[in-house]
Amino acid sequence: MTRLPEDAPAAGQAREFATSALQVWKIPDDTRDDIVLAASELVTNAVEHGRGEVTVVLRQCEDRLTLRVWDSDAQVPVPRPAEQDPVRGNGLVIVEALSEAWGYETGADGKWVWAEFAVPG
Repeated sequence: MTRLPEDAPAAGQAREFATSALQVWKIPDDTRDDIVLAASELVTNAVEHGRGEVTVVLRQCEDRLTLRVWDSDAQVPVPRPAEQDPVRGNGLVIVEALSEAWGYETGADGKWVWAEFAVPG
């Protein structure tokens, strides 16, 4: 788990955190790249739409890895088709394509957005 400030460098810090953890867990390069990109996209969304600190959690359990990102905006995340804005707003579409599943859990003071990945066990 790592906590990141709500600013532009947070996505880069999330990539560094994820890369380091995934290397320790010996996750293969292609899977690691997908998870790192998903972490970057989810943190970018959290910084753009939330307020305050962002939390990133990675958890491996047997052949599954779960990435969770917390932000203080309780609004439900909705993927936007690329046709709406080909440059911005595609983060959840990317996460959906890279992960086995993704979703969210909202609370009164924010939300967790999560993505699950298959990893060799």
